[in-house]
Amino acid sequence: MKRFILFTTLYIVTTSFILFKNTRNALPAYNSQFVEISSVSFKGERYNVISMKRDGNRIKAKYFAAPDQKGNSVFKRYSSWSAGKNIILVSSGTYMDRTFVKPEGLTIDNGIPVNETLILGRMDALVIVYATGGIAVSNLKDGDLTLKGSGVDPIRKFNLRNSSWDKDDFMEWAKLEEATVFQTHLLVYKNELKISAINANNKSQERRFLAVGKDEQGKLNHVIVHCPAHSTLYDGAKKVFDFLKGYKEMEVTFMVNLDTGYQDVFKLYNKDGSLNQTITGQVELSTAVNLLTYYFE
Repeated sequence: MKRFILFTTLYIVTTSFILFKNTRNALPAYNSQFVEISSVSFKGERYNVISMKRDGNRIKAKYFAAPDQKGNSVFKRYSSWSAGKNIILVSSGTYMDRTFVKPEGLTIDNGIPVNETLILGRMDALVIVYATGGIAVSNLKDGDLTLKGSGVDPIRKFNLRNSSWDKDDFMEWAKLEEATVFQTHLLVYKNELKISAINANNKSQERRFLAVGKDEQGKLNHVIVHCPAHSTLYDGAKKVFDFLKGYKEMEVTFMVNLDTGYQDVFKLYNKDGSLNQTITGQVELSTAVNLLTYYFE
């Protein structure tokens, strides 16, 4: 009798766990009202597009810039963090330096300095990923970065290019705010094309861009555009900027480049959590040196 009761109890517990697990897997990973995945033809070009609405702060970004101080790799950090998260996509971020270990340019990971070398003239986009999940970009050429929180004067303008004092204070602010920072190419800023054909990389390859701006209703959107056709960085950026303005009717606050070279990592998920093949990277996630991910809460 005791064996029967024990067996019945184990059966009920096991069955309940399986049903719970299957129910969780069946639940949407994110609300499709906030995320739209599409393939669009515009002026003879095909674009794969992921549009994410930031209404209500439901969609958030997270960046993994380097291994942590315990030696855990970017992939291991991401794998541990993402357990139980509703992941929309994960992508390679900025470029690697010559060591292929850390990102190129000024990089801070959750307030911890990874690379303190500020690159001037070539990578003018200073990308700040806040601990709250938002993303902002400053044009380093303008020298007018403003910050909020941690006792910083909100009207103070930081010029990281010309002032070591400003750079030190900025890094202290990032530490206190647990912000993540990296540099990359600035392609569009305040709805103006910033890259020129003269100083751009002439290598022709697939291109992937992150654009942030307001749609025709004035609402903030984060958009990733993948260009399967090979193009130079300048041509690709110019065409995508034209697409965002003409087809998406978007006022672009900024657009930056995402690496599709040695670190071409990209995984996209459907609303039910299954893998979407619209955009796929050529490099395994486990080899990533840095990762940008979007998730839904």
